[in-house]
Amino acid sequence: MADVMEERIHSIQRTSGFAFVIAAVTLGTTMLVHPTFTDVNNTGNVLQAITAAKGEAWMQVHAIMMAGFAIAAMAFCALAFLLHIRGSSGSAAIVSTCALLGAGVWITFLSAELYAYKFFTNWFGVDAGGATMLFSTVWFWKLGALYAGALLFFGAVIFSGIAGVKRNVMPVWLGWSGSLIGIIGALVYVMDFWGSTATGRASQPMQWPMMRYGVGLPLQLWMLGVGVVLLMDYFSRPMAMKVTHAPARPAGERPARRASDAPVSHPTPQAVPPPAAPQGASGGASGQTYTPGVPHPTGARIPHPALAPEPEEPPQQQRSTGTDPARPKPPQIFPG
Repeated sequence: MADVMEERIHSIQRTSGFAFVIAAVTLGTTMLVHPTFTDVNNTGNVLQAITAAKGEAWMQVHAIMMAGFAIAAMAFCALAFLLHIRGSSGSAAIVSTCALLGAGVWITFLSAELYAYKFFTNWFGVDAGGATMLFSTVWFWKLGALYAGALLFFGAVIFSGIAGVKRNVMPVWLGWSGSLIGIIGALVYVMDFWGSTATGRASQPMQWPMMRYGVGLPLQLWMLGVGVVLLMDYFSRPMAMKVTHAPARPAGERPARRASDAPVSHPTPQAVPPPAAPQGASGGASGQTYTPGVPHPTGARIPHPALAPEPEEPPQQQRSTGTDPARPKPPQIFPG
């Protein structure tokens, strides 16, 4: 069971890591090339800027942004599942919900603009007033939706950073820096919306250069860092060796002997006769041989127990009977 859980973690790290890197590069690039509007409430100037771009670049940027947000949602959901496995199920639920809803809002309204702007561009050359009035409805609806989508994504970043540090998914500096960026972005959006309720003017803080390069771009760099950390953990994991076993042999069949497994024959040592005893060195008993370098005991040689003679039986004692001659009395020392 532990091996299966490790395989799940490695699969999540691979998917989430690549998704974070691709989404960060895609969204960061579109953020840099997206045009900046000084006043989003002046829809006439906004539509004129889109018309000057002929609509092709605008459609391409929005299509790339849609793909980027879809990949970012996959990355956050995979990260949320990893947090769930590590024990932070509550934070995982918040991260996945915010990422899915936020990406869904962005993709929905960006896809609605793919062909609408081409229509507005053609209509603007015929009737600028009517095109501006209809464009204003779509534009202000889009600004409100992207407001909610940005806040949801900030929430996913905040809880991902806090839970990631707690469960050792990412370094402390990376997790807390992402949470700090998310908190700053959410506060700016909330305060700007709270101030716009008095006047009714629409706003999009990401159109401000300070927010775009002070919050938006660092947020993409944070996503890139998270993806790199997850991929480093994935590629540095210990790899298990795969053992291939030989096919099973039928019962009773002996394995074929290889040439290298042939028995090695060793020469049989020849019996070397003991050297004869030198002259004058037979100080031992009869039958004793002399071997140089081996101490010999002196005295008679003890024969082998098998060659020892049979022991003599002790004489049997005669039992006294009534017919035996009487034993003579001992002599009296002091007769009397």
